[in-house]
Amino acid sequence: MKKNWFINLALMLTIIFTVVIFISYETLTEKKVTEVSVAVSRTPLSAPFYIAQEQDFFAQTCVSVNIVDVYGGNKAFEEVIDGNVDFATSSDTVLAFQSLNDLKFVTHATFVQSDNDVKLITRANDNIGSGKDLVNKRIGVIRSSASEYYLSIYLALAGLSFDDIQLIYYSPNQLLGAFQNNEVDAIVPWEPFAFKSIQQLGDQAQLHKTKNIYTLTFNLISKELYTNEQIDQAKCLLDGLSLAIDYIASKPKHAQQIIQKKLQLSPEFISWTWPDYIFKLNLNRSLLLNIESQANWAIKYKMTKQTQSTDANNFIDSRALMQINPMAVNIRP
Repeated sequence: MKKNWFINLALMLTIIFTVVIFISYETLTEKKVTEVSVAVSRTPLSAPFYIAQEQDFFAQTCVSVNIVDVYGGNKAFEEVIDGNVDFATSSDTVLAFQSLNDLKFVTHATFVQSDNDVKLITRANDNIGSGKDLVNKRIGVIRSSASEYYLSIYLALAGLSFDDIQLIYYSPNQLLGAFQNNEVDAIVPWEPFAFKSIQQLGDQAQLHKTKNIYTLTFNLISKELYTNEQIDQAKCLLDGLSLAIDYIASKPKHAQQIIQKKLQLSPEFISWTWPDYIFKLNLNRSLLLNIESQANWAIKYKMTKQTQSTDANNFIDSRALMQINPMAVNIRP
């Protein structure tokens, strides 16, 4: 009887021990799920985010991601600074202007670039063939943006400046109307407004060949990160984006279909813009140079009260990307 009691006790202890070991193992091996919110600008440039969401790539990289759709990199940036989201997508032009506002933010990676996103459109019957033909012309641009910066480069290549033209400012969705109402002789929209303008204007419009004049980048940004948990959040996001970028490369047609459906775009627009996109995770010195040159440009044209730009290195945090692909970083902290 006593022997049976010891046997039963030993059996019970063995079962309890096995259950404890199993639970401990499951706890240790279970992926840590981190909840992250990201303000994403509704544009095909943000394709890696939408594809990662559609294909559940974020779920594979330990992140539960809430994507908040916004219109434009400026709005996405504001969402981060106001504390409404953890991360955001933003162009290098937005970063350049915000670097002059004494704000604490960092860039974790560039995930796409395009050298043909901003375009110059004039009237076909105005015989404007080059930058020199824009002298004294009325040109509609978007204030303090890639639109205005792009135009300054185009003019400079022709030996001109803003003093040689008449700048008129509009919001992105007002440019086409201003052109149709003959308020301006040329407009400088970005996509998808350039495509919509060309579609509606048809033979009345002349699209100038300005590819490679200005390369726009979209970047993952946040406020400064102070904890390991925050760095892990950035890393998990970048892991998901990396999977999405691989998917874009291996299944481009399906990737385009996902973006077309998500953003309710026409196949013609996707075909129009997609060849100009290079999807790749990196942190290059070219980003620093773009931020610094655009910040100095803003100071030169008195678009800010600041008289001196800040070191662009202050707005780079390479810790997350270094854990994923050190070769993608040629900027060091």
